[in-house]
Amino acid sequence: MTKQPNIVLILSDQHRADAMGCAGSAFVKTPHLDRLAAEGVRFANAYTPWPVCTPARASMWTGAYPHAHGIIDNVYGIDNAFAERGRIERTVFDALRDAGYRTAHFGKWHLGEAQPPFFDIWEESFNSRLGHFLDGRIDGTYRPDVQTDASIAFLRQQAEAGDRPFVMVQSYYPPHDPFMAPARFYDPYRHRGVPFAGYYAAIGALDWNIGRILATLDETGLRRDTLVVYYSDHGETFLYRREGEHKFVCTDDAIRVPMIASMPATVPGGAVCGKPVGLQDLAPTMTELAGAKALSPCHGASLWRLMLGEPEPDWRTGYYVQNLTHVSAIAQRAWTEDGWKLIASANGAHELYNLGADPEEEWNIYRTPRPDPGFERYKHYRDYGDIIERLRARAIDYARQIGDGEGVALLETPYSGE
Repeated sequence: MTKQPNIVLILSDQHRADAMGCAGSAFVKTPHLDRLAAEGVRFANAYTPWPVCTPARASMWTGAYPHAHGIIDNVYGIDNAFAERGRIERTVFDALRDAGYRTAHFGKWHLGEAQPPFFDIWEESFNSRLGHFLDGRIDGTYRPDVQTDASIAFLRQQAEAGDRPFVMVQSYYPPHDPFMAPARFYDPYRHRGVPFAGYYAAIGALDWNIGRILATLDETGLRRDTLVVYYSDHGETFLYRREGEHKFVCTDDAIRVPMIASMPATVPGGAVCGKPVGLQDLAPTMTELAGAKALSPCHGASLWRLMLGEPEPDWRTGYYVQNLTHVSAIAQRAWTEDGWKLIASANGAHELYNLGADPEEEWNIYRTPRPDPGFERYKHYRDYGDIIERLRARAIDYARQIGDGEGVALLETPYSGE
């Protein structure tokens, strides 16, 4: 690619990977995201490296895992998390600015209260914890609508100026709780037996706004040569997991995220990529496309060849997740590969799940067969020690590759029972 493409990143907060029509949902209405997937590639196995807002966002903008960038919890009341809490200050936006890009941000940042020095445009932006409605009224002005208006105005200005390539971030706070959206988006879910109707209504409202952005790119002639990526920072557990509330756990409902990439001039449409990818892969993808200097340290890999449908024989075979649970502050590391997941916890309460047979992760078969008085759920399972050791070895090897010494020690922690 000789010409630097424009880059539009659209992200949301707490959007589950399964909550899109194109991901197979039987009831979620996402026509614009479905269109984006039909015109590009959907990554069916996309993950967050840490299932919490701020650490995940720091990883997506540096390409580094949280143990390396040093930001392992949400931040409030500070100006710049990279400068004040982190170990890495240079971000992908610094690299793209050096390569001639105009940088713009709209919406939730959650890496500090102040405008970072690497953004040229900073409109309708905030750290976190602002209401989804500007005036606090459920029939009032929806914040994502206002953010979208601002980003549409920016896109029109860029199309008219045409002087520089740009990278634009549109970051929506919903569907993060409280689950709220304008009334018209509740119709497919309310009184239809769908729990958490407000959550899915919020996804519908975001989908509508994403449609507005795509329409603007079409109308201005920018769409063909603009890479558009939609994704989320982590998933949503609906308070089902005892250690995590809405996230903060290593089950798939928290760590898997939607991810779709489209660039009609270059990226083939209608593709589904099953390779394990993560938020740390976004920054190296952007630096490659921009011809910018690579970030260091960087644990991610460019997604560009996967987007093009080209073979990547050396791509990672599994995915590594870091976590600190919310309720008991238990450090964890997880490795998922070939339909299995190992979760190692600092207290020794390790977990193993067969995701093919148990995608809900209800049956922890880490140590089987074992007694289960009154239920006898685990006596008929075989000993999965061979699978545990294979996953543990892969996870330890990867932890060593990225310099996660704490992760190595944690993965070697003896089992202590549930």
